[in-house]
Amino acid sequence: MKKIVILYNLNRHQFEYETEFDSDITIDSIYNALINDYEVYKVEADRNFNWIKTIIELNPNLVFNICEGFFGPARESVYGAILEQIGQNYSGPDSTNMLICHNKYMTKNILKNEIKTPNGYIINALADINLIKNISYPVIVKLNSEGSSIGMSEKSVVNNFNDLYKQVEIMLLKYKRAVLVEEFIEGKDLSMIYVEGLGELGPCEIKSNSLFYDYEMKTIKDSTVDITGMDGNFVQLKKIVSKIVKILDLKGYAKIDFRYKNGDFYLIEVNSQVSFHPQGEFITCASKDGYDYDCIINFIVKNALKHTKKKNSIGWYVK
Repeated sequence: MKKIVILYNLNRHQFEYETEFDSDITIDSIYNALINDYEVYKVEADRNFNWIKTIIELNPNLVFNICEGFFGPARESVYGAILEQIGQNYSGPDSTNMLICHNKYMTKNILKNEIKTPNGYIINALADINLIKNISYPVIVKLNSEGSSIGMSEKSVVNNFNDLYKQVEIMLLKYKRAVLVEEFIEGKDLSMIYVEGLGELGPCEIKSNSLFYDYEMKTIKDSTVDITGMDGNFVQLKKIVSKIVKILDLKGYAKIDFRYKNGDFYLIEVNSQVSFHPQGEFITCASKDGYDYDCIINFIVKNALKHTKKKNSIGWYVK
């Protein structure tokens, strides 16, 4: 029987950064989906990196990597990079995918000539705000390399320069890292997923009592959010996702978020590290196309086990 290790960061609800981490519900769901066919181990990726020794000792056939990391623009990619260094095969996107996609500004600049994206600027210091030109209000202020809408609320959407200046200053002082300012696209929140071997699945729509799917909606008011599969073939949207996957040379899987406005799909971000929560967007999109939880998890594992080491991406496919 082949050996699988689920490598994860556990959300104990003690710190803001744990919002990105997985709950016991998600970890147990993955475990239960695999236990009938594999010898499965759960390994928490602790901050002291003691997990590396555990992985080496277990020497699994595959690491099911759902780690998010603790801090910084490379926090997601570090786990894949370490697994590559110790010769371990793992599921999902590779370290290059995770490094690029976690940088929203870079990702959209790579794709903007092929995909509709909001006009945006990166802010490293407050003085950089004076470099912003030719941008239409309202705009949204967010951390460039972050997930789960950390640091974002309805105040993140601003309608004039003075409010923009104040919000950027708040974000820089609190988080001390790059801030992304981009045009706010009013419309429907949609997600699509890509699974290597299956292609583009979905979409699902995220409905919430907010301007956008913000931090509060993903944490405190999570029960008020409705994530549902959408009827239809969505040929145009699937072609857009296929193009994104090809340009970024995505491996394993990804979740791709859009805003739909006046017949156009605007790329908001590419999530190379995804959540496998049973009620989350990834599983909802898979279910929409007929793949239940156990089926999609087992497909990902079987596809990854076709190789004895991780297939590496080039990160940017140039025509």
